[in-house]
Amino acid sequence: MKFPTIDTFPVLIKRNLACTMLGIVLMFGYSLFFINTWTQAAEFGTLAFASNQMGNTDIYILNKDDENLHRLTNDPARESEPAWSPDGRFLAYTYNSDIYVINTRTKEHRQLTHNLVDDYFPAWSPNGKWIAFVSGSHGQNMDIYRMDIDGTNLRRLTDRGKNGRPTWSPDSQWIAFTSYQRGADRKGIYVMDADGRRLRRINDKEVQALKGIFQGECAWSPDGKQIAFGLHIPDQKRMHLCTIDVDGKNFRQLTQGGPIVRPMKVLGFPNPAIYYPAWSPDSKWIAYVFSDDPSPLQSADIYVIDAKGNGRGTPLVKEAGQDLSPAWAPEGFLSISPSAEKQTTLWGRLKQKVD
Repeated sequence: MKFPTIDTFPVLIKRNLACTMLGIVLMFGYSLFFINTWTQAAEFGTLAFASNQMGNTDIYILNKDDENLHRLTNDPARESEPAWSPDGRFLAYTYNSDIYVINTRTKEHRQLTHNLVDDYFPAWSPNGKWIAFVSGSHGQNMDIYRMDIDGTNLRRLTDRGKNGRPTWSPDSQWIAFTSYQRGADRKGIYVMDADGRRLRRINDKEVQALKGIFQGECAWSPDGKQIAFGLHIPDQKRMHLCTIDVDGKNFRQLTQGGPIVRPMKVLGFPNPAIYYPAWSPDSKWIAYVFSDDPSPLQSADIYVIDAKGNGRGTPLVKEAGQDLSPAWAPEGFLSISPSAEKQTTLWGRLKQKVD
């Protein structure tokens, strides 16, 4: 097995060489396109995400400090769903249906799970003690587990239904998740303590009034006040990014747009779809994945929107393939130093670095 390596792609193209960009792209045969200015992108912080633009699905880090895009992993198997450790030194991620941890500086990695079923959606607790994740077979029961960061002391936290990606409260005392099937219980956002006890569903009267259907994942804001999630609103024939207070109050629809005329795709997913919400460390922004064709995710782009619902969202990473699972680096994150191996990357209308 070829283990992950770190590659970096610094911006080398000057503004007065813009006419040569197309030739460079054709020479390398692939590229990532960013359609925002770096000044705007920098205020969002450092972002990890998964992308298949180089052929394989690998993990990248969009680094605001040194203006480089770092390719963190490089393997034929799918590597996705990055989750930062609280100190920003490590990333947990899904590799070949198991959970791994990689040191972003030394490139050392460790396999944490060795299960026959799929393990995915790792979530690192803010206190640094645990990693929660989902384990199970798609289409069957998908339960949430918790383990120590070295893979020991595995504990099952849920015991039925189809449960989505776990997300931790800032004090590491609670875990929220979206449940799609819980027997006689309704679909919705649930909260339980770190031991899997005191399970409750968040009161969502306003969501019920919209006849909303919870789909996608949810994310707990770093200030502990809100949870972001994807919601299919049938009357609007589309999916929206929404937030709600942890106590069920102050429901807010953040994304806007008219109805989609095209019929719903297989598996009941509407067009377009919204997935993978992720809060910035200061709770001011929410990154999410937008897809025009969510089944089977032929294209997927990363957007960022004001957490107060101002504006329509900014396309931070947008191009022809799949960019998934955005994850903001924690505050105080130290940039990854560029390696000696370099390749030119086309940055669309992103700031072109001038020597």
